[in-house]
Amino acid sequence: MSEKIPRLPDAHLDNARALIAANRSKKNCKVCYDRGFLGTNQDNMLVPCGKCVDSEAVMKAWRSYVRDNEELSALYGDYFEEEEGAGEETGETEEGGEEKEQ
Repeated sequence: MSEKIPRLPDAHLDNARALIAANRSKKNCKVCYDRGFLGTNQDNMLVPCGKCVDSEAVMKAWRSYVRDNEELSALYGDYFEEEEGAGEETGETEEGGEEKEQ
């Protein structure tokens, strides 16, 4: 990954937490301590819990949030446009039990 991803502004972390909380499948989780996320990565983005959160639903909700927000659309719009085209073509081959990490 030679391309540097822009850092997420802190103002959007609360909205990201709300999106993750809305897509949790379990109330109690020992992996994430009932938060729905494991922490933040080096780009200040939340890392959703793989055990209790529907990651695909979170990514769909996050993509729509980014499209609706002009600041985030300017920062990340190009990344999501590429993933949508690739995801439609290869979405059927990921049923082998392995999840694509994002």
